Amino acid sequence: MLKTVGKIALIACALLALPAVAQDAVRSDALKGKRVLFVIGQTAKGVPNDDPLIRDYLGTLGAKVTTAAATDAVQAAGKDLILISSTADARELGAKYRHVQVPVVTWNAYSFPLLGMTGDRLHEDFSVVREKPFHNANHANYYAHATSATDPILKAARIPHGMFAPLLFSGGVTDPSWGKPGRGADVAVVFEGDYEKAAVFSYEREAMMIGDAVAPARRVGLFLGHNSWSILSDAQGPAAADPKEYAWFSGRRLFDAALKWAVSPPQARVTASRQAQRAALERAARGKKVLFVRRYDLPWPENEASDMAQLAWLESLGFEVSTADHMDPDSRAQGMDLVIISASTNKYKLGVKYADAAIPVLLLEAKAVDALGMVTRRRNTDYGVNDHKESLYPPENYVNLVRAYHPAAAGLPPGQMKLFRTPGVLAWSRPPAGAQVIATIPNQPDHATMFAFEKGATMANDVVAPARRLLFPLDAPRFPDLTEDGMAIYGAALQWLLSAPAP
Repeated sequence: MLKTVGKIALIACALLALPAVAQDAVRSDALKGKRVLFVIGQTAKGVPNDDPLIRDYLGTLGAKVTTAAATDAVQAAGKDLILISSTADARELGAKYRHVQVPVVTWNAYSFPLLGMTGDRLHEDFSVVREKPFHNANHANYYAHATSATDPILKAARIPHGMFAPLLFSGGVTDPSWGKPGRGADVAVVFEGDYEKAAVFSYEREAMMIGDAVAPARRVGLFLGHNSWSILSDAQGPAAADPKEYAWFSGRRLFDAALKWAVSPPQARVTASRQAQRAALERAARGKKVLFVRRYDLPWPENEASDMAQLAWLESLGFEVSTADHMDPDSRAQGMDLVIISASTNKYKLGVKYADAAIPVLLLEAKAVDALGMVTRRRNTDYGVNDHKESLYPPENYVNLVRAYHPAAAGLPPGQMKLFRTPGVLAWSRPPAGAQVIATIPNQPDHATMFAFEKGATMANDVVAPARRLLFPLDAPRFPDLTEDGMAIYGAALQWLLSAPAP
């Protein structure tokens, strides 16, 4: 009996040590039986109102819908989902649904800042698109750009990366909206190809929203206006079987997927102890071959010492480690399971090597993010560093975890954490929407300092990630300066890179 209990305990410990994985695929019947609170209002005389159509449609999907006015008291208890229509008066709504531990989907742009999903500056942090003086400019409201097929909502809707028509071309459409969410959000759809004009965006539970706000449950922002739901595009008949048609006319599937994703089980943070995480990493390292790309002729002793310390640590985990000089051909990666590119490398000698490697890559040389297709190419605009020269930003040793539920966050809570013992060079980037931003630099909310791409994600310049990619901001001499938490995150990043991609 004791042996059996011991085996069960070991199995449980092993399971806890596994990195958190993506939630199960969104089920087609996810809304069946769900209790939905629909917060609605009135439209001006002569302006169509799609709220009754939406309510009835949700009923056909099996949802049990209750309506409420913006002035009503919060009725979140016992509900599975809260919807906020653009017709609800945001001034009356206030922040009453900001802290509810129930998923919220809103297409009321003025509610975005009230819920902590965007800043509060009209036309800068969020906007309601009014009719433009030039006729052709209005056409931009009828098509949008899907950011990456790996986005959870796009994945559920089976919408590939690229341009598509969420709305049918029709006169009299009222006021679609957009928001500029924080880096803790997943941006699924943008207007005009602009990341800062998100037409569909979402926050996982425990994601950092704007400021210090942490999402108490899933949150989704949509672009709909008062009467645009009725013209959401939808491929029917034979067109529904044609990817070129259903992927183009997919507004209805996008709406469905957003609601179904919102009510699906959220992704949880890693709960294993540090000891269990270390044991799991050692198991993952067994038999795995790592190519550590560095600079052999280093003139700086501290950089050499940092590389040697990393190599010793990787070998202590059980990895079979080989080294390559940054001038060597990237054919050295053949037969390997993982490539680590040290910050001791010279970006201009490294070039674009390993960019198309079909195995995971851990990039420590942050100046090479553009060469690997992870960020666009404008130095000090799309990427740069905090340091003492050529920078407006001081040295830093803290980061802000905005995606604490990501396996690479090692189970640490959202918010600020001390990555290095002392301030120093810390890299920043403005990655595209296909990136999973794990951490930003404090007081620089647009500057991502640790981010990842899932296999198949759309990176910069429409490059599709051939395998997982992750940037860890470890400057050349700083490995010995990592805190205990920093070491845990480095190990968790390795384990995520080596685990199977999300299905």
